[in-house]
Amino acid sequence: MKIYVQYLCIVLLLCSCGGETNNNGATPSLPSATTIDMDTVLDDFIANNSNISSVAMLTVKDGEIFYSHAAGFIDAGKIEAPTQSTLYKTSSIAKLIIAVAVMQQVELGMLNIDQDVGNYLPFPVRNPSFPDNVITVRMLMQHAAGLANPAFGETVDDLFFTFDSSVILQLHPLIEEILTPGSAKFKDTVWLSGEPGTLHKNSNLGMVLLSYLVEELSGLHFNEYCKWNVFVPLGMDKTSHYFPDLDPTQVAALFDSNNNLMEQNSNWFYPISGLFTSTGDWANFMRAILNGGELNGKRILQQESVAQMLTTISPVNNQLAYNSNIGLIWRQAAVNPGWIGHTGAGTQMTHVTEMDPGNNIGYVVFTNEGRIDGLVGPGSNLNVTIHQWLQQILL
Repeated sequence: MKIYVQYLCIVLLLCSCGGETNNNGATPSLPSATTIDMDTVLDDFIANNSNISSVAMLTVKDGEIFYSHAAGFIDAGKIEAPTQSTLYKTSSIAKLIIAVAVMQQVELGMLNIDQDVGNYLPFPVRNPSFPDNVITVRMLMQHAAGLANPAFGETVDDLFFTFDSSVILQLHPLIEEILTPGSAKFKDTVWLSGEPGTLHKNSNLGMVLLSYLVEELSGLHFNEYCKWNVFVPLGMDKTSHYFPDLDPTQVAALFDSNNNLMEQNSNWFYPISGLFTSTGDWANFMRAILNGGELNGKRILQQESVAQMLTTISPVNNQLAYNSNIGLIWRQAAVNPGWIGHTGAGTQMTHVTEMDPGNNIGYVVFTNEGRIDGLVGPGSNLNVTIHQWLQQILL
């Protein structure tokens, strides 16, 4: 049954973080005990990796922007340097937005994450090999529902991309057709061979299903839902899943591994990919999460919901990236205990964001180079250095 829009309040835009200063307008100063020069680390990272056109990093601490630096170039002419306002196309860190949207439905009383997800949809969700096994929203949020992470050719290409940047994918009826046996778009490869609930393995398809669940419960297209219920309240006024919403002069160009210019588009497994945001805008998201779901008097989640999202389990049968513990979509890489967030890598983007709620600190790193997880992600030389620097800050 269609459930209509619960709320659509136009709220005043909060000022998003811009420039290279903290919230008080002062230039951030590092503690004297810091022996690592992060500016030099990031500059050298670009100088030593000629295939990577730019990197941008920002740190928040105790509710303020503590550090911000970017290096490289973001334009086709390979001249313009990135700033805190530069919009990067992102990939899987957008799953953290999905987590917030789902938990908002829980708070509204629209959803129980331990119930059959099919109870809230116009179609059942069952692995054909295990038709009697209930698949819950929690299973989907912990990548344990038994859904695969299909590649090209293993499901319809509609999920992956469009070359028209003015088009944004409609999740329904596509997601229903992909998951419904007998449909022309159904393939067995969308399901893993194991019983639901027995294996934790990344599934972008499961995240797409959760996004459609939010659409079904709210009555809003996911793009619009996130705009009015996450981005506008947090002052993330330049962030969008939809490229035509953006000022193209502020968007980091996409390059292939040979630094050849690539075309922008709105889709690549939307909406877990194709979210455009800046380090300045993402700072507001981190600040809100670290502050228990509230920023500048605007609350996107109750503190109890944030705690539930960030409470992790250690999967017994774990095939998640970086051997991560898993919360409700949020992940904690084994090499960085106490830090929770997400990574992402697509064809022209790689990024990581992690937060330490106990110390009220978080950071984000964006690049416009694809699939360089080994250079940027947890355990990489850059990530190890970042964490050494963060530890010095916390001493």
